[in-house]
Amino acid sequence: MTTYLETYCTIDDIQLVAPFVFDYDRKRTISNWISFSGNGNSTIYQAGSVGKFTQLFANDIELTSVGSTGAIDADGKYFFDEDADVVYYRPTSTNNPNFDEAVMAGRDNKTLFNEFISRSSDFVRSYINKPIYKNKGVGTSDSLGRDYPEIIVRSTAFLAAAMAISPYDNQRATQLQDVAYNPIDRTGLLDMIREGKISLDQDEDGRDKIVKDVSINGLTTGSIVDTLGHPNVSYDRIKVIITTAGTFAEGSTSTVKYSTYAGSDVGLKTNIVENGKIIDGGFQGAAHGVYIRFSPGVYTIDDEWEIEVSGLEHTSGGGIESVQMRRR
Repeated sequence: MTTYLETYCTIDDIQLVAPFVFDYDRKRTISNWISFSGNGNSTIYQAGSVGKFTQLFANDIELTSVGSTGAIDADGKYFFDEDADVVYYRPTSTNNPNFDEAVMAGRDNKTLFNEFISRSSDFVRSYINKPIYKNKGVGTSDSLGRDYPEIIVRSTAFLAAAMAISPYDNQRATQLQDVAYNPIDRTGLLDMIREGKISLDQDEDGRDKIVKDVSINGLTTGSIVDTLGHPNVSYDRIKVIITTAGTFAEGSTSTVKYSTYAGSDVGLKTNIVENGKIIDGGFQGAAHGVYIRFSPGVYTIDDEWEIEVSGLEHTSGGGIESVQMRRR
């Protein structure tokens, strides 16, 4: 499945706000090993009723997964028969995994915490109901050079940390979560963004225009950083693509060009609207009454964004005693 939605924080950000959460890595001990085959230095052990896992560890070192018991031809290899709920493992030398090693099952820590970040980012997007645009580009990023506002980064990190420890310490997890959002007292960072007490750089009801990266070259430093206008179509997906590469910089003539494609009666992104238009840093046409603004920076040919637009009225979800205003 392809997604253009991005994550807002990193594992380092989680470590900054809650370094203790990495003690909660969700590993569980595998015990009651019995001999399966072999002897001496090549004994393979088995253990049943282990439950689903994706990584086996011995003394906190990741072991090597193989596809069958026959492929366990060296120390440190294992095979997990998920259907039978049995794991087979060959320990080092003459070790017995019941006594000589701490064998645990779980998930790779980096993969696990990246999932927490993805889930928390999805929650942030849904909860605040406002556009979250990148700060990417010359003169537009924050003091640390981050792509997203610090308050979004921090909120996502607190949510990911809360998710990591909630099965073990719900009280502490709730305290972390409350920093990001508290639907009862409405004192969390995301609550205050949602109600307009804290503003983002581009603060409007953004349900009608959602910008997503589709294919951005690693050398590209500029981006679409703002939108303007209310779509005059019920629904469409606008394609924005760089057709002439170059550097768009303040104080010099721009050579970077973009084109846009809107939907037609034969499908989405099929009808060219803006053809080879020079990026100038102001609000420029996209389609359906929507305008976009590019930041200064380097752009690479075929850099592509998608703008999902809807002219239908949406419930803003801004909460009681708040009014959402739309910039047109």
